[in-house]
Amino acid sequence: MAERKTLTEKQELFCRYCAEGKRPKEAAKLAGYRQAETMAKKLMQMSKIQKAIEKRKYPKKEKPEEETAVAEKEEILCFLTEMMREDDDPKLRMKAAELLGKRESLFEREKKPEGKSRIIIVDDLP
Repeated sequence: MAERKTLTEKQELFCRYCAEGKRPKEAAKLAGYRQAETMAKKLMQMSKIQKAIEKRKYPKKEKPEEETAVAEKEEILCFLTEMMREDDDPKLRMKAAELLGKRESLFEREKKPEGKSRIIIVDDLP
C-alpha cells in the first residue's frame, strides 16, 4: 500500500505534538487516535511522518544533507534533550541527562569558605 503524500488532520496533530516534545504515545492520544500505543508505533515508522516532525522541530533551518556537517550547539542540546525524554533505554536517558547537567554545572559542589579571612596590614615603613 503506497503512502499518500499529504497528511491527514490527525497525522498533522500527531506531528505537531511530537515536535513540541511529547512522547509518541501521548501525542497519538492528544491527536485523537483510539489505540494510541499501536498507532504511535505505526506512525513513527512512516517516513513522511518522520520528515514532517523534523520540519516542525527545525522550521528555519534545513537539516544538513552532508553527514560530515558539524552540529551546532543548539542542535546538540535539542538532541540530548530529546534523548533524555524519549529514548526507551534508561542508560542512554541517564547519559543524556548527565551531559545536560554537566553543561549547566548542576553537579558541582559549592566551596564553603574556610573560616573568616582577615586582612593584616603591616606598617613597617621607615
